[in-house]
Amino acid sequence: MSRPEKSLIEAILSEPCVDAYIRYLGAFKVVESDYGLFDKLARPRDIEDFTLTVYSSVRVQERVLKRLQEGIQSGDFEVIGNVGDVGRAFRIGKDCLSKVIELARHNPRFVGSVIASLALAYEGVKSKR
Repeated sequence: MSRPEKSLIEAILSEPCVDAYIRYLGAFKVVESDYGLFDKLARPRDIEDFTLTVYSSVRVQERVLKRLQEGIQSGDFEVIGNVGDVGRAFRIGKDCLSKVIELARHNPRFVGSVIASLALAYEGVKSKR
């Protein structure tokens, strides 16, 4: 791995906003079951394509968080750990999205692939169905 790639992976893995986006995408994966979004995130043509995919994921954020909360209450979904406020634990905000997009600016495919992989592997939200 070249030095620029190594520093980029270090930046991705150490950025709290990336972690927040991964948590949100983990909830998105279980609630929406839209795996096509993860394919798009991992294979953007450029930063514009990456940004449009991020938009697609957060466009439905309120619905995802509402369905997650309802699913937890009904017993359809399980969240690992003590999560009192789903919105606080899984919401991704403007500042964090800006940081994620900034990280992806020079290599959107690499950043998107790392984020998509980690989100698909995220086990903090599970379906009991």
